[in-house]
Amino acid sequence: MSAFVDEAQLNVRGGDGGAGCVSFRREGPVVYGGPNGGDGGNGGAVWLIADRNVASLVAFRDHPHRRGEDGVSGMGKDLHGRRGKDLEVKVPEGTIVRDMYSGEVLADLRTHGLRWQAIAGGLGGRGNARFLSNKRRAPKFAEQGEHGPERWLKLELKLMADVALVGYPNAGKSTLISAVSAAKPKIANYPFTTLEPHLGVVRIDSATEFVLADIPGLIE
Repeated sequence: MSAFVDEAQLNVRGGDGGAGCVSFRREGPVVYGGPNGGDGGNGGAVWLIADRNVASLVAFRDHPHRRGEDGVSGMGKDLHGRRGKDLEVKVPEGTIVRDMYSGEVLADLRTHGLRWQAIAGGLGGRGNARFLSNKRRAPKFAEQGEHGPERWLKLELKLMADVALVGYPNAGKSTLISAVSAAKPKIANYPFTTLEPHLGVVRIDSATEFVLADIPGLIE
């Protein structure tokens, strides 16, 4: 059973860029035959993706941090480091993304499959081969990769239910939703105990869940 969470904080950070390499070709007795250090790979980004199979923001309640993979450092022989893998984070359809501090709306992931890049990765550092010039024939330095940028986001879910329980007062709707989900509506032996809708997430298996709504009792 899952609790229904319609608002969450999310910290996203791009992967660090890989470091550039300091390396030289060895040509016979010449120790520094020319720089051939490769560049570091860029860090991975973090993407948010709307997914109809995700029902709430409960996954972020206790684990709010998401980070892209770090880029790989460059190597000799002009070999560049691999780019860090992007991290794809699934959120429910209808998720609004805001800047945590300004409240500005950054994205509206309203339909299945919509993607939004939440943060980019850090740039990889340049290897010493990049610094070869007429005046500098044997550069013995390279750049470190950039640290991945970081930001806090606020996720808000437009409340939508897949299934609604509709019936007369005291018909047992609240008892049912509390039995099949983690929702805790008020339950009592008198009419109109439920005065506003309650939502709960019903998990079928690891890949399937749906939102169930307990609607206030109807008047005949």
